[in-house]
Amino acid sequence: MAKQEESELDTHSAVYYHWRVWELTGLMRPPGVANLRYLVYSITVNLVVTVLFPVSLLARLLFTTNMAGFCENLTITITDIVANLKFANVYMVRKQLHEIRSLLRLMDARARLVGDPEEISALRKEVNIAQSTFRTFGSIFVFGTILSCIRLVVRPHRELLYPAWFGVDWMHSTRNYVLITIYQLFGLVVQAIQNCASDSYPPAFLCLLTGHMRALELRVRRIGSRKENSTEGQSYEAWREEVYQELVECIRDLMRVHRLREIIQRVLSAACMAQFACSAAVQCSVAMHFLYMADEHDHTAMIISIVFFLAVTLEVFVICYFGDRMRTQSEALCDAFYDCNWVEQLPKFKRELLFTLARTQRPSLIYAGNYIALSLETFEQARRNFTISNVFDLLSYTCT
Repeated sequence: MAKQEESELDTHSAVYYHWRVWELTGLMRPPGVANLRYLVYSITVNLVVTVLFPVSLLARLLFTTNMAGFCENLTITITDIVANLKFANVYMVRKQLHEIRSLLRLMDARARLVGDPEEISALRKEVNIAQSTFRTFGSIFVFGTILSCIRLVVRPHRELLYPAWFGVDWMHSTRNYVLITIYQLFGLVVQAIQNCASDSYPPAFLCLLTGHMRALELRVRRIGSRKENSTEGQSYEAWREEVYQELVECIRDLMRVHRLREIIQRVLSAACMAQFACSAAVQCSVAMHFLYMADEHDHTAMIISIVFFLAVTLEVFVICYFGDRMRTQSEALCDAFYDCNWVEQLPKFKRELLFTLARTQRPSLIYAGNYIALSLETFEQARRNFTISNVFDLLSYTCT
């Protein structure tokens, strides 16, 4: 069974669902599909949905005449535009995504060569967490889409799925209303699929990095720890030379981990910065929404605003949580080099170990916009600036 698990190890499967979404939405050409055919498909899908959907929301926002409606539409428009920017960022970093896949194949091959069951288990665990994260986001988006459709059905008067401008009279034309509703439903489903992948691929890549750090940590801790089994028919000096070669291989593995972190930094930097900006903007628009709705008492709109507030806050928490996990694991990896059996080793072993320790003293972090660290401390600072209790305080204020 262990040999079968080793042969089946493929940590890139952590982003299998994301890759399928990117193929479906025109970002990654699937193997066997003609270039021209896929190009036409990609342009059509992204022009009809990725471009026109947020444009219709933005146009409706510009034509809004009252402050309450403006704030409500602003929350939806900001969220959708930022989601599309994150989706577009995937296209911009597609070269790095292919580079990650190639690097993961090398690292998986190394793990299979070592063949340690605990390492394989640690890697598979992170793959499962990444896939579960995608499925969780998917469930949330399915629930949100269904809720939007139910809200449309139970409304006593004619209304669109989302406030948007199309330049035609849909209030008095059933044909126009049906066509617009079909388009919005199609756009909503496609956007939900895109957003599910865009929101869950940062945690997935952080899980991959964490898993390979954990596997390397276990590998390093075992350096020099099998003296009794390794020295049968082998001299002490030969054993020490063998342990030195183990260290050299682990250092090469560490360089691959550092390379993986550098690529993931480039992939996630802009997307995570956009998420932080979106969270701040939506929190401000929600506060404005509550303040300017005191006379209207539109509780449905208030609930929608709170949902958007919670959603963007949750997205920031998720990336900060997984970033913090990765940082903690990088510290454990540094400790592993201290814990290996270095006392009995050759001078050149100790020299290489000192150089390696000097490089691993600083914990690894991913930075949003190359500036904001993805850690729980960052989320705590953001939470102190604007918390959900502030929203409920504003809600109480508007009801008095």
